[in-house]
Amino acid sequence: MSSYSQYLPAVLQEDPLIGRLLLAFEKLLAGFPVAVPGDPLPGQPGLEASLDDLARLFRPGPGAPERSRTPEPFVPWLAGWMGLTLRDDWDPETRRRFLANAVPLYRLRGTRGGLLALLNLYVNQPDAVTIYEFDAPPHFFQVEIVQTQRDPTQLARLDRCVRAIIDADKPSHTFYGLRILFPTMQIVDAPASDLDGIYVGVNTTLGSNSLH
Repeated sequence: MSSYSQYLPAVLQEDPLIGRLLLAFEKLLAGFPVAVPGDPLPGQPGLEASLDDLARLFRPGPGAPERSRTPEPFVPWLAGWMGLTLRDDWDPETRRRFLANAVPLYRLRGTRGGLLALLNLYVNQPDAVTIYEFDAPPHFFQVEIVQTQRDPTQLARLDRCVRAIIDADKPSHTFYGLRILFPTMQIVDAPASDLDGIYVGVNTTLGSNSLH
């Protein structure tokens, strides 16, 4: 018997056929809070719950709990709705950061500030990206990105993705250079018994001694 039967006139509340008919409407509109025998879609929310949750589909929510932001399968749909192309090799949080900032960044498209904001969104490290502009040669700029990692695979991926972002956003008459700065030598303080690295005074000498 449907809980909607209580809103019927008393003479109809006792009719089992009407009670079963109302079950279909209750399932469609409100869903069943508890399991009902014969329910073909157990746990499926009703239209009321779906509409109450509709606003969540439009929240990219980078860094937010999953329950308060759009589900991952909806991210490409939301990007298409906003006219934004997301690369397949971006991780989920990067995709959400770009989505969350897409609208304000449209106003800066083609400017130095806009490109800097895009690259900072992707790199996601404070003060890691710098853009230099030059008078000569004309229409040339240089992008410099500082990294602490040394993994060749990750650096190659960074180079590939950064170039794609620049190529898509820069004015067509400009050209650029890209420098990714990363550590190539590391001096560490560790026991002399562990020589998997460069150690001052153990297997490395800085400067030189000379006799005069």
